[in-house]
Amino acid sequence: MKRTPLQRKTQLKPKTGFRRKGIVKKKPKKRSKLPSASTVQKRCDKLLTPIIKAMHPYCELTGAPTEVAHHFVKKSKSNALRYYIPNLIPLTHAAHQALHNNESYYSGLLIQRRGLAWFEDIEREKRRPMKCDVHYYLAEEQRLRNLLHGLQSS
Repeated sequence: MKRTPLQRKTQLKPKTGFRRKGIVKKKPKKRSKLPSASTVQKRCDKLLTPIIKAMHPYCELTGAPTEVAHHFVKKSKSNALRYYIPNLIPLTHAAHQALHNNESYYSGLLIQRRGLAWFEDIEREKRRPMKCDVHYYLAEEQRLRNLLHGLQSS
């Protein structure tokens, strides 16, 4: 219960327009007009599967219709390869699960099928330095949207 002057033994001090020393009110932060980097990153990630389905309609391992895009080099290992189309492998859900259960076997198989030049290109791109801020993700989102639009219109 809040104390009122009637319940207090001493009188409440009247409020003045002056602030006490050491107490400074912080101004509220202005909200940025840009979305967060993680929000745009998630939107970019969602664009990858439709792009791979349009570019490669069949699974590279089974020949069935493509359901998912698998990153040959994991997203956590290289930001430079996260949206690099040659790093994406078109797979079915079953083939994707099998690949994750036996990665060493399927990595060798994919390198054999796609060639050593492809693997060397992936390795070269993996070492490329990246600054992944919101502006990078916005540019990538625009690039991926344009790519998807071009694939769907043709």
